[in-house]
Amino acid sequence: MSCYWPTDMNAVETGAPRLHALIIGVGNYYHLGLDAKKPSKLLSGLAPLTTTPLSAKRIASWLESHYQNPACPLGSIELLLSPEETVKRGDGSIVAIEDATMANISTAFKRWYGRCHAQKANMAVFYFAGHGISTISHFLLPADFGNPDEPDDWENCINFSDMQVGMAKCAAQTQMFFVDACRDAPIAALTQKNPHGRSLAAASFQDKVDLSAAYFASSEGRKAYGRDDEETFFCKALIMCLEGVGARKAGPKWRIDAASLSSALVSVMETLGTTENLPLTSDCRVQKPVPLHYPNGGAVVVKVDCEPDQANAEANISVMQGSNIIHMSQAGERRPWMGRVTAGPTKVEVTFATYPPDIVVFFKQQTAYEIEVRR
Repeated sequence: MSCYWPTDMNAVETGAPRLHALIIGVGNYYHLGLDAKKPSKLLSGLAPLTTTPLSAKRIASWLESHYQNPACPLGSIELLLSPEETVKRGDGSIVAIEDATMANISTAFKRWYGRCHAQKANMAVFYFAGHGISTISHFLLPADFGNPDEPDDWENCINFSDMQVGMAKCAAQTQMFFVDACRDAPIAALTQKNPHGRSLAAASFQDKVDLSAAYFASSEGRKAYGRDDEETFFCKALIMCLEGVGARKAGPKWRIDAASLSSALVSVMETLGTTENLPLTSDCRVQKPVPLHYPNGGAVVVKVDCEPDQANAEANISVMQGSNIIHMSQAGERRPWMGRVTAGPTKVEVTFATYPPDIVVFFKQQTAYEIEVRR
């Protein structure tokens, strides 16, 4: 099954505004990689992934446990993973999640679309983590992409560009698409005469929605990244933003809207890129301030680096708010250090075995801080 939340899909509220999510994490590819029993003749250079199922589970768990919007509470979460596995929900119950094949994705998409279509005030959320390629359109690859027994190499493939356009037929006026996948074009894909994929939805020129926002893990023509057996960098950045970094004050409350999330994601991905020494980019160009989520407070991203670089190896970094320890250096910790810190007076202290300590105190609110300790 693909029903992650609630435990009984027959109990899904469709008579009032709700957020309905379809989350897909593809790590195992049957026809890609050196160990494939029936290897694809198309894009055979791509390999299975370890980061993407972890990212999909993280997003599903966050929505279940942390999402807050009184005007549009959580309604349902459909989850598909490859390889298929059992997943523990927030209440401790276990659910067997279906494989992220094209057939299962198509079936889950229809259920998700139907729930989203029930109310104009619904929020439709789509998250895909897996392989992606970009040629004439942006294509997302399910677990069974490239089956050599199929007459059409692109039969098991999602044409995301057409899917987003086709979703304009859905009544839900707030639609958000998070694409955690590469957007480059392998040579093998460029040699194809008619790459197409399946759109899963179709709309007419008369169909329109108030917000159709796409958040990409990479710029056009670029790759998306993640460390093996960890969540993708885009997933990490997205969670940071949802947990307050993307928030703005709205009266007495903190609010994350589509535009603030867009600008925060770009900033956090840029800071992650300099921290990890990787060309991380995020393509988010959303300007409508449609309310999405109300976190308990605002937050900032802090990066602490040392110069010269050798000083990072012996730096002991502590981040504190009053007596509350936000971070304390651990053995083997990656440097530079980067983390999320709730908004408020914060002290960052860096000490060295062979140098006097440096203390940096800051109080200002902004999206990201980069602190360089010069030796």
